[in-house]
Amino acid sequence: MVPLSLDTPELELLIGIIGVLIFVTSFVALLFSAIFVLGLAQFLYVGVRWCVTKIHQSYSLGGTRTMIAIGRIVPHH
Repeated sequence: MVPLSLDTPELELLIGIIGVLIFVTSFVALLFSAIFVLGLAQFLYVGVRWCVTKIHQSYSLGGTRTMIAIGRIVPHH
């Protein structure tokens, strides 16, 4: 059997194809990771907003008074 040898044009073509494949896979991986991160951020935003709404409703509608204090708190000795 004769060993396989690559001439210069064939080697350049192979390197070019591999470079394009690396570029395309990197772009697809970056795109999917960006979509995942944006989905996670939206999920966290909706979850935190829901929790804050529930906490606010429990304090304002639960029959307890909400206290609004403005001014300095002076400790008693």
